[in-house]
Amino acid sequence: MLRIGLVALAGLAAAAPARADACAALAGRFVTTTGAALAGRSGSTVAFGAADADLMLLDCRIPRQVILRSRFAEPNRSTFVLIGLAAKALAGARAEEAETLALALHRSVRLSGGGASGRAGPVEIACSAAPAGEFRTSCLVRALRGSRAGRS
Repeated sequence: MLRIGLVALAGLAAAAPARADACAALAGRFVTTTGAALAGRSGSTVAFGAADADLMLLDCRIPRQVILRSRFAEPNRSTFVLIGLAAKALAGARAEEAETLALALHRSVRLSGGGASGRAGPVEIACSAAPAGEFRTSCLVRALRGSRAGRS
């Protein structure tokens, strides 16, 4: 029994560096795909600096997701381009499709005052106009089960 427990612990210890490497690889893909700069990392959360988002956080845990927030109620068009590129880096979504969906969701949210979500290939995008601290708008991009990052 003790031997099985030690084998299980060894397996967990080996899996932790593999997850860290996978997160580092995903963060690298974000830098390459979006042009954002790596700002820091704490565990499975990676922060980026991007000109078109006031906050961009990647969560490497399953389901992988990235949140982009803006201080502006009406972010510029480049913010939605960045959301599309983030969807591409996260799960191989078509950037233009994700960008178009995010913009449509944002417009819907601005009219309704609530939240809206939709699917663009291997990602789900949910946008909200509910203020969160200093941020007026936010969109969450979540990889759907079975999606493969880096797919074209």
